[in-house]
Amino acid sequence: MMDLKRKFESIGSASSTKLLVKNIPKSLTKNDAIDRLKKIIQNPKVSITIPIVTPPDVAAKLEPETTIAFLTCTDIALYPAIKSLVNGKLVSDKKLVVDFYQSKPIAPVAKPVAQSTPVAVVKQEQKEKVDSNNKNNSTSNSNNTTETAAKKEKPVKKQKVNNDDTKPTTTSSNDQSEVKEKVSDQQQQDKSKKPNPSKEKNDKQQQTKDDNNDNSNSSVDNNKQDNKENNNENKKQQQQQQQVKKQENKKKENEKKEQQKQEGEQQIEEIKREPTVRNNRAVVTKITQQLVSYAEVKDFVQLTKSYNYLKKIGAKPDHITYGVMLNACVRCQEYKKAREVFQDALEADNTNEIIYTTFLKALCEINIKEAKEFIDNMLKPEAKIAPNLRTFNAVLRACMRTGDVEIAQVIIEAMKKVNIQPDSTSIEYVMKMYSHHLMIPAAWELLASVFEEMDNQLSPIIFSRLALASLLRGDIKSAVKALSITDNILTKAPQAIQNSVNHKNKGKLSDKNKISSSLFERISRQEINEECDRVRSHLHKLTDAKFKSKITNMESFNRIFFIPHTFEHALARTVPAAMIEDKPIGHSNLLSLFNSYKPDGSNSNSNRQLKMEICSGHGHWVTERAGQDLNADWISLEIRYDRIFQIWSKMILESIDNLYVVGGDAMKSLRKVVPSDILDEVYINYPNPPVWSGADRLIDEKFLKEVNRVLKKDGTLTIVTDDKPYSDQIIQSLTKSKKLAKIFKPVKDNYLINLSEDYGYSYFNKLWNNGQRIKRYCIYITKV
Repeated sequence: MMDLKRKFESIGSASSTKLLVKNIPKSLTKNDAIDRLKKIIQNPKVSITIPIVTPPDVAAKLEPETTIAFLTCTDIALYPAIKSLVNGKLVSDKKLVVDFYQSKPIAPVAKPVAQSTPVAVVKQEQKEKVDSNNKNNSTSNSNNTTETAAKKEKPVKKQKVNNDDTKPTTTSSNDQSEVKEKVSDQQQQDKSKKPNPSKEKNDKQQQTKDDNNDNSNSSVDNNKQDNKENNNENKKQQQQQQQVKKQENKKKENEKKEQQKQEGEQQIEEIKREPTVRNNRAVVTKITQQLVSYAEVKDFVQLTKSYNYLKKIGAKPDHITYGVMLNACVRCQEYKKAREVFQDALEADNTNEIIYTTFLKALCEINIKEAKEFIDNMLKPEAKIAPNLRTFNAVLRACMRTGDVEIAQVIIEAMKKVNIQPDSTSIEYVMKMYSHHLMIPAAWELLASVFEEMDNQLSPIIFSRLALASLLRGDIKSAVKALSITDNILTKAPQAIQNSVNHKNKGKLSDKNKISSSLFERISRQEINEECDRVRSHLHKLTDAKFKSKITNMESFNRIFFIPHTFEHALARTVPAAMIEDKPIGHSNLLSLFNSYKPDGSNSNSNRQLKMEICSGHGHWVTERAGQDLNADWISLEIRYDRIFQIWSKMILESIDNLYVVGGDAMKSLRKVVPSDILDEVYINYPNPPVWSGADRLIDEKFLKEVNRVLKKDGTLTIVTDDKPYSDQIIQSLTKSKKLAKIFKPVKDNYLINLSEDYGYSYFNKLWNNGQRIKRYCIYITKV
């Protein structure tokens, strides 16, 4: 140990001594190089730093295409062992070379010291001169003429010395002897001029008086001049001192900035040097299993804790972990966290097609245009991950829900360019979009290109929806043809629906999901049969001439209103872009309806009422109630384009004239479209419950306040749900909020009433009849 200490004393202080590792290939990134060294050393006490700038004394000796690293440790006794451990190890194709390195100390910078200037010396000399003159004046009045004359010579000598002293040096012996010689010569000349002592005495007295007067006057002038010069010199000196201070402050600021920069770089290096887990694979596998179990029950809190723990301990998740976490975020509708996880996967360079496709699903829920841009980037030649069939289908599904057929057509063309053939799911999404937009010729053209290849794979919903669209468009021939194909598929291939459902739900399903899938299959078959029955019943009543070309598209219908913020693409088809404002298309018709229910409107004195259902879904309930309640006008509010088509088709085929549809987000539509104190009744049937306990939900305090605004006094709000936790949350909001307690009152103390048997038919009634739910909860309140 003593030898080791003597060794470091010969090298330098331990705090300035490092181990220099050379021959690190530049092809490695900083993180990779540090990770390689950590694996070799396996000692957390050793700090590894790759400098941004290589010291000049080291750079001259480096091999080309290599860089260096510094190893530091608080325990100096470890240096020899670390050196022997690292020296000679192979990194890529380079052998590492380790040497001791002594960092050169930085010499302290001396602060500039203010030096005495010639100005200060001159100032001191002038002060002595003034004091001397004042002293001579006072003594000349009290002494005799000889003493006055003798003292008169002394200031002269001093003046000469002072004049010589303006140079800041000491007087030499030669200079002193010259002065003495001059003084003695002057005295001899004075002695030689004494022929008449009395006269000379009188002359000297008179001369002394004159000289004293002259000296007193000149001293006053000199004082003024000296004071003026002193002030000027003081100002100059102060300016010089201020300039010196500014330079010093600027230098200090630069030093401080440089120090902060170095500290910031050190912090970045420390952040990059995250703690490593020895058994990374085992830890990641264990936590990934936890993420899978939490995702199954949608426990987003535990999901976030487990994922953040992985990052905290420095573990490196694999693509499976990122995929599981990303899919859980999408299922829990936590799209902000999904962005974070996807960014982590990108930075770790640990992505694949599944991760990209899952994140694309999140973008489809947020903004379909952003999803389109994302898939465009994936199609670029330099992209690392190219889209696959599931990627394209994710965008097509979103287009079907939003009604953006233009983006869907672009996606189909992109699939052709990259030689990806659409499957039955792709065809189903596109066919539904063509049907919703009454694009009958385009639908048949697409079917003709794939029908032979996918005859047994196509779902009957494709043809039943095409039959309905053809009937609305007035194309009776197409409606009959599509209806016969639907009947043929249902008769000869009863498993077609099951095949379609299984194709969409690829992968392993839990027992609970298997039950849900089976129930969905039965409900889908019922929906197809009902749709075919509606078409068939109307075909018996109509002739080609009577119904031909009656409707061109849903956007032009006078009782359908689309909010621009939600359906900008729908408005662009019928309204020029420059005319689109933040009001629904056909707003004048909707405004006329609202004006008729205002105090001075046509319906103000009648018993006619205005009612609304929010989140109408497929429109079963609202079309049935509107068809029965002819003494009221009804408004249906729905955000999905495909569901608006279902509501609209029922309005047309069942001739419901007292129903209006508003397409858009519920909260924004209420704020921008519906006036205050206008509605008599508001219904919200089976709203989607929060995905997890802390997730955002539609019915919160802000939304309830907005509903209260549009209700008349004593107007009612009815909320029906089969989710008890959601029901409890709504009641809790109503009871705990002071504001809501003032504007709403319950019909019963517990806010709940029994749901009547004739309440109405809906998609969820089918779930009820098929045994999916046990109990329903009906919240009934009125506006105060």
